[in-house]
Amino acid sequence: MNHNCPAFFETAFDEGFTQEQDGYLYRFFRQDVGKLQVKTGKIVANDPFVMFETEPFEEVFPKGSFSVQLAIAQVQPLSKEEQTDDSLEPDERVALARIAFSEKPVVSWKMAVWAESDLSQLGYGEFFGYGVDAGTGSFMDAEACALLEREMEKDEMFYETLTKKMDQTYKHTRSWGLIDLAESCNVSMFSTGWGDGSYASYIGYDAEGQIARLVTDFYLLDWMGTAEE
Repeated sequence: MNHNCPAFFETAFDEGFTQEQDGYLYRFFRQDVGKLQVKTGKIVANDPFVMFETEPFEEVFPKGSFSVQLAIAQVQPLSKEEQTDDSLEPDERVALARIAFSEKPVVSWKMAVWAESDLSQLGYGEFFGYGVDAGTGSFMDAEACALLEREMEKDEMFYETLTKKMDQTYKHTRSWGLIDLAESCNVSMFSTGWGDGSYASYIGYDAEGQIARLVTDFYLLDWMGTAEE
């Protein structure tokens, strides 16, 4: 089932992209997080602090080392009366996170789902997504997910290792980190938009039908209510 996803799934990663919505200006920039190791071709996206989802997406992705990138929006009210002191840090939110498997343009998208997901049960504006309860999302290979799960079960304070890594990039409204769990085994973590919720991911295909992107949308920009099915 192809989805009519918005153009900003790609353009939000371009420096200088802007969007106005509900009285606010969203000014985007791209943040490169590092290379994610994909060993099995099965990718898990979840909140790594609570691990609600440990099942990988149904799709088999390319194996190798791939760039993880964030589209971060600086959010500013359009009304001068509501604008804050310029000396304060801007409100920066992670709008989208993606794995770039290639640089080829995306020509079609479909929702990333799990083996038991039934797309026929979704109504207009509905989606399958992963739950976030700690304001954090992630990408990881299925092997890395199993290792992280074991570490969390073995040491209930292991989350502090993850937190310390993310604190290195901390601003009061966002952070990210690339955490090595073992040799050629890592997890990419990042703040999720306005915080907790449920967030869908989408797979982008190039003109040859090969996977070029995996994108998670944290719904800073509203498009579900206007995009055609």
